Amino acid sequence: MSRPLLLVIATLLLCNMASFAQREVNKDAHFKRVYPVANEQLEAGKGERAVKNFLDLLAIDDKNALINYKVGRSYLLINGKKNEAVPYLEKAVANASVKAKDHYKGEEAPIDVYYYMGRAYHLDSQFDHAISAYRKYLKEADITDKDRIDEVEWMIQCCLNAKLIVDSPISATTENLGENINSVYDEYSAVVDATESMLIFTSRRPTTTGGLLDLDDKYFEDIFVSQKQEDGTWGKPSSIGKRINTEGHEASIGLSADGQELYIFRDDFGDGNIYVCQFKGSSWGEPQLLNQNINSPFRETHASVSADGQTLYYTSDKAGEGGMDIFRSKRLPTGEWAVSENLGEVINSKYDEEAPFIHPDGKTLFFSSKGHSSMGGFDIFFSIEENGKWSTPMNVGFPMNTADDEYFFVMSADGKRAYYSSSNGAGLGGKDIYLVHLDTDREVPLTVYKGEIVADASGKRPVDVTIKITDNETGELFGIYRPRDDNGRFVLILHPGGNYNIAYESDGYLYKSEKLFVPANTAYFEVNRAIQLKAISLDK
Repeated sequence: MSRPLLLVIATLLLCNMASFAQREVNKDAHFKRVYPVANEQLEAGKGERAVKNFLDLLAIDDKNALINYKVGRSYLLINGKKNEAVPYLEKAVANASVKAKDHYKGEEAPIDVYYYMGRAYHLDSQFDHAISAYRKYLKEADITDKDRIDEVEWMIQCCLNAKLIVDSPISATTENLGENINSVYDEYSAVVDATESMLIFTSRRPTTTGGLLDLDDKYFEDIFVSQKQEDGTWGKPSSIGKRINTEGHEASIGLSADGQELYIFRDDFGDGNIYVCQFKGSSWGEPQLLNQNINSPFRETHASVSADGQTLYYTSDKAGEGGMDIFRSKRLPTGEWAVSENLGEVINSKYDEEAPFIHPDGKTLFFSSKGHSSMGGFDIFFSIEENGKWSTPMNVGFPMNTADDEYFFVMSADGKRAYYSSSNGAGLGGKDIYLVHLDTDREVPLTVYKGEIVADASGKRPVDVTIKITDNETGELFGIYRPRDDNGRFVLILHPGGNYNIAYESDGYLYKSEKLFVPANTAYFEVNRAIQLKAISLDK
């Protein structure tokens, strides 16, 4: 080989070596710059930002077990994308080590990758694989923290629960409420009145008041309202208004059966309190803070009022069975709420209970829990109160419940439909609101008495009408109600076995009443009334 040719080959080799060394320098510098930022985002719960940065690093070194581990953990923080963690964590577990270092030069995944692998399989409904990963974690990680061991063993139990529940699905069909209600952002905590003509829900979309981002990198919560259209679809939602929505967090949590009393949550700088708003005229009034028998120095997050307006069920992390618990309070004659009672260990587990909803039948309580027979995360349960005692909570089943979080469940008065929120990944993005149609012959034993105060002979509709319901046999007052100011409509819930007197009163109009007997064996029934009051005429 000639000398000039040797010089050319040597020069090319030196250039390639220099180029390779430069790429290594650039890789090292890039990792050193991006890794700490992405890691900080991950630890702060900002999954969307973290995953972008870790994927950027993975594009440079796709075999790096530590970065695959970080990508997987990041996806587990993103509602609607948690199942995307699986392939990255599967790569990461292949090079897991108890000696792994959380450093940008590290290439081994820490041993807790088995826990996150189990979590990813769990959320992806691969329950047997999840159980194996959880058990591998318990074996390899040499955990001494009893609380951590209990947590992982509970996750294994949830997988066993899930296998049984999925194998026996309930007869129901679920549908996403669609683009008019849901978006790529979080929508949840939907509430409806007894006629299902109005849907009020919470969203974290960019159009929320102030357009600010919270520490979790999501927009602050605002409340929106949608009206049912003639074709049965939900109309385009609008903000509930600046009287209620502020630049902070507001969430819809409960609505009275007649749709005139809305309960909302406000963050109040981390304290978390429950407020009530009254529908007056054609708009919602200013939120009023509930008294100290409900709100406390702890967090109160959700509420549901009974159809007769006399009992409030709510959640708080004040002293109870553990975590968030469900409490209830009775309304005093003054209209204020009395001292609360914890519903006890049958309802409240050592885990969190959230989002209570008391059905219009007055005895069926739906709620979400991380305990009981959960499939994992929050599942929806129900319990029935008979003679002052609650039945063992029952899981409402699959497909409503999944291994991810399902909550904010509200059921129609006839028991045929329900609305709830899920982050199961099957929606438009984030948490979505779903409608479930229940294929059941079960009849809810109650009567929905609804109607409208119509105009009198002169074309004028009475205002400030009071509807009083009493027991014809005992004379006991059942409840006092008022029609809506803007359209005169009203909704009342009556229970079987009642002999009712329904009286309508308004200044300047003659007293009007009617009797209604609801037999004890009556199933779900609707009564519609158009009520016309006669103006009092004064003889001259």
